[in-house]
Formats: sequence, structure tokens, C-alpha cells
Amino acid sequence: MPGVTKHIYNHEIRDIESMWNDELKTLKKLLPKNYKDEDIIILLKKYYPHEWQSVEIKCEYYNKKDRYLKSIKGKTRYNMQAPERILQNVPEYRRLISSEYRKKYALEYNEKIQLHEIELLWKKRESKIQKINKKVENAKLKTQQMTPSYIDKLIGLYERKDTSQKDRMYIIVELQKYYSPKVIQFFYKLNDTELNKQLRWIAFYHLQSFNYQPRARSQKYMQVHTKNKKTRDYLKNIYPNEHYDIPKNPDELEYRIENAKEQKMKRFDFFISHSSKDSSIVQKLISYENGKGYNIFCDWINDVDYLKRHLICDATLKVIEKRLEQSNAIIFVESTNSINSIWCKYELNYFEQFKRPIFCVKKVDVADGKFVLSPMNNKWYLDSDYKNYVLIGNKS
Repeated sequence: MPGVTKHIYNHEIRDIESMWNDELKTLKKLLPKNYKDEDIIILLKKYYPHEWQSVEIKCEYYNKKDRYLKSIKGKTRYNMQAPERILQNVPEYRRLISSEYRKKYALEYNEKIQLHEIELLWKKRESKIQKINKKVENAKLKTQQMTPSYIDKLIGLYERKDTSQKDRMYIIVELQKYYSPKVIQFFYKLNDTELNKQLRWIAFYHLQSFNYQPRARSQKYMQVHTKNKKTRDYLKNIYPNEHYDIPKNPDELEYRIENAKEQKMKRFDFFISHSSKDSSIVQKLISYENGKGYNIFCDWINDVDYLKRHLICDATLKVIEKRLEQSNAIIFVESTNSINSIWCKYELNYFEQFKRPIFCVKKVDVADGKFVLSPMNNKWYLDSDYKNYVLIGNKS
């Protein structure tokens, strides 16, 4: 294993062991009188659930790297152990499972003290766990929790040697819109190996938003894997400092849709036609359909950085039309708000020309956890003048 890589990996393991060592010291008084080894792990997972999960994620990341290395070199490099095995190397854990400590603990055990310690620690930890849960939930609300069919192509496009840093910026924005093991593992890879500072820090903060506790890489330790002198000079001295800020407006998105590969490859199973006033209910529908593996287009998730419907212009309409064209079907979320929405009427009328399925689900049903889609046989929305309503109307 190269010296720098070995140092970084070993540092990761030491950090994990140190973290668990400190956490176990807070848990030792919570153990039952005649506790078993698994009781320690149960407490650790209960009072420090996100910390445990972060280790599981890192374990899968390094195991995936090993599987790749074995496929091309015939041998592994990291061999990271499962969290339960790593725990066995933690000094405090070894002390807790020793027969001497067990005997002493059993003799000094006091149930009232144990219950008091349980109450105190949970009071301290519960608010922190809930705060992290809220943070992660908010991060997930900005994503779709599924893996789109084109994700491998998108990642492959990012990894091509001739893909510019500018294009990688657009691709990374698209990847941030999906939350799945494959996407998270890719962001771990970027955080670990991406030479460009801007892209690497985007990956770092994205992982942080889900509380995965990534380690920030120092630029001076980033490795350049090429023997070509000219390429090496570029990757070492120029590419790391390249920076690009995406213009966040409908015109920019329209241009990318017409010209960029990361936009042209997109396909959606459903376009959600709804009123923005019903967004909280629509989120429940999106989560349900994601759970079935369906990729949904919803403007305030998929194009939130570019698309501002209150800033109406020709580009806004072009983007909406393109997303409708990329969708296999449309779901109309029926409510008083959506029936009166000029945008919904626009979307339904435009989609009508494709002769693709149009489904309907009532807002009240979704609120009650009922997600049955019905074919929309009532064509109440048909209007030959539908485009003009959007151009002169307001956001609904």
C-alpha cells in the first residue's frame, strides 16, 4: 500500500477506535448486571446510531475499493473489518469484556444507579440524535431516494479523462439530486481522490449533510497517477485550482438541455403536475414512488437551482416542455390548488400531444397514505389557448 494511502486509511481506523473508546466510557454504567458482549453493541447503536452508521458506510466504501483492486490486480489493499470486529480493538471495549471487570461490575451493581444513568444519558443524547435526524431528513428532502437508470452513464461521463472541470460541475449537481448507496459511495470516492479543490469540497460537504463524517483531504497529499510530464504538470498545478460557478437561471438550463450530455441522457418515469402550495403532500407521493424504484421529475427537486417559475420567460417554458418530453407518464395531484393552477393546465395540455399515460391521484388520498393512480379520463383541462395563460399569469 502506498505510504500516503496507508497513512490516511490507518488514520481513519484510529479515529473510529478513539471515537468508540470515548463513547463506551459514557455507556459503561448503563450495562445490566450480568451483561453480554452484544449488550455493549446494542447500547452503542442506541445512543450513538449515526456514528455507528458512519463506520458501516466507510466499511462498505473500502470493501468496494478492495473488490475493484482484486478484479484488476488480483489482491486487496485495505481489508477493512466489520464494525463489530474493529470494536474488539478498542481499549475500553477490551476492558469491559474482561472477566475481571465483569466480576467487579456485578459486585458493585446498583439498579437504581443504572436507571438513573440511563435517564441522564438519554436526556443528553436524545436531543442530539433528533437534531441529526432532522438534519439528515432535510438533506434527503432535497433528493430522490432511488438510483436512476442512467446513473452509471452519468458517473462514467464524470470519470472520462476528457471531461472538463466545468462539465464535472454540472454532473456533480445532477448526482446531488439522488440519494442511494451507489451515489453516496461515488461521493466518498470524490472526497478521497478528486484533484480539483472545488469538486472535492462539494463532495465533502454533501457527505457531511447526511452526517457521514468524511475526512477532508489535504491537497499536498493528493496523488497524481500519470507518467506523462505535461499531463502531470496540468493535474498537479492547474486542474486543482480550476473553478467554475454555474449560472443559475432558466436560460442556462435550457442551453444545457439542448447541448449537454448529462441532460440529454435523462429519462423520468413520472412528471408530477401539482401546485406548489401542495408541496408537502407531493413529497409523500415522491417518496412512495421512489420506494418502488421510479424516477420522478419535480421542479423543486430536479431543477431547483435553475428553474424559477415566478421569473417567467421563454427558457422557463422550454425547460418544462423538455422535462415533459423526457417523462414516460404524468401524475396530476388533484386539489383545489392544482385545478386552478395555470401551470398544471399548461403541463397537462402540452403532455396530451404525446399520447402517453396521464394519471390522477387526489391530494386527500395521498395525505391518507393512499397512492393508487387512476387514468385521467376527464379532459377538463383541454384548452387550445393554454400557453397564453402562463405567459400572462402568475405563479400558482
